[in-house]
Amino acid sequence: MFGYKRDIAILIVLQIILGLAFLGSIPRTYVDEAWDSALGYNLAFKGSLKHPFVEGLGGMDIHYVPPRVILPLVCAVIFKVAGYSILTSRIGSLIFSLLAVLSLYAVMRRWFGEKQAFWIGLATIIHPWFFEVSRRTRPEIYYIGLGLAFLWLMMVFFDSGLRRTAFFVGVFAGLSSLAHPNGLILVFAISCAVIGWRRGKLLSRLIPWATMGFVITVLPYIIYVFWAIQNPQVSFTEQMQLNMLHTLPLYSEIFRWKRFLQWPKGAPLAIVMLISWTLAWYRSSAADKSLATIIVLFALILPFAIVTPYARYLVATTPFFSALMVRLFWRVMADKGVIWQNWYKFRFAISVGTAVIYLSTSLVVIGLVFYRLRGADFTRVVNRVALMVGPESRVYGDPIFWVGHNKYQYGPWLWVNDPITLGQAVEWAFKHRFDYAIRTSWLVSPPRGFAQPPWSMPDFRKGELGDHLCQIFGTKIDEFYDPYYGPIEIYKLDWDKPF
Repeated sequence: MFGYKRDIAILIVLQIILGLAFLGSIPRTYVDEAWDSALGYNLAFKGSLKHPFVEGLGGMDIHYVPPRVILPLVCAVIFKVAGYSILTSRIGSLIFSLLAVLSLYAVMRRWFGEKQAFWIGLATIIHPWFFEVSRRTRPEIYYIGLGLAFLWLMMVFFDSGLRRTAFFVGVFAGLSSLAHPNGLILVFAISCAVIGWRRGKLLSRLIPWATMGFVITVLPYIIYVFWAIQNPQVSFTEQMQLNMLHTLPLYSEIFRWKRFLQWPKGAPLAIVMLISWTLAWYRSSAADKSLATIIVLFALILPFAIVTPYARYLVATTPFFSALMVRLFWRVMADKGVIWQNWYKFRFAISVGTAVIYLSTSLVVIGLVFYRLRGADFTRVVNRVALMVGPESRVYGDPIFWVGHNKYQYGPWLWVNDPITLGQAVEWAFKHRFDYAIRTSWLVSPPRGFAQPPWSMPDFRKGELGDHLCQIFGTKIDEFYDPYYGPIEIYKLDWDKPF
């Protein structure tokens, strides 16, 4: 009894320590965090689910309709209690990372026992991708936590057969799906894997009650969407960018996996992941095969349902890869009924090598992130901008600068699915009469990971609206260098200049 309680306590404490340390600065603030937290802010203080600074993307500034509503709801509650900051916007992610770790431990304990469950939980916590998404204001950790809770409730149902448990299976499937479209893919992959390998006799009870829970959970959202799109300026298709489905070429998916595996630097860990997934099919339990099936189904469906080749979308597979790597170590070191049973020295070398590669890679990456980014406080950049422009000025800049909205008037930001000319974009900016424009060396996103930003500002870039406004209408009033966000310039705009 005390064994598993002690293990849970250790995992919780470790995740909280890793999650809270330098949470306001690590990782570097990313544009999507401003995008997502702004929805929660508007919901908390304006009382409506719409984007406060995006214009042109299917009426998102009127009603926000994509199924990504869990994060805004959670952030809205946190902002009401603790106010807005980069730190408070990331607290929700830490909470859902704890849900993910606890749910994963509960499932693995049922499948493989307490010892393996603990090491699987630990391996997941120190996985570099899980570490990163647990600290970002992004939906990934939300649907991972809810998806793993869904998996745990499925296991509880197959043990108990209770209808109310089946109902909550559907509830958590709905919540995961409302966190992000990838949440629905994850739930589908888990359902197919678990049901397919268990071949349980309780499906006639699970399916109707889980369906009821799912429908009741998502019904308010569906009603909201139908209400919102009655406004002719609001388009569900445009906001979801559904017209871009099936347009990603094969090399985009290869690029996604290369970024996810950090190839070629991450080659050792990638090889271990591949071996652990491959051997999960050989002389293994139904639970091992379920883990491998979840990974392959999620990876196969993802390209057909998502319009962007982001590597972070594969982070949903990290708990299952972590489990398979621990399982590889355990199965290789076991005495009976395992692979390479008569080759003890070979098995010992494989298991030790697996552990060393995983631990060294994960801990070195996390250690470098803490060492190199511990001072990456974007609030420092925002304060410098605010000092120069004043609280009443309208500021145009990368959406990441929305985080300073309470110190100056940010935006709006133009985002359209269909290409427009630079002249049309300038006319849009002229209509808003921005007082200042902020120019950065990076477009949309600051340097990834712990990469060093460039030392100097590039020449004015053709076709980029911000650069064009600064070059034609602007007078530079300030420039400074931040060691984590690079060179930054502030321009005072004069709209009386001809264009």
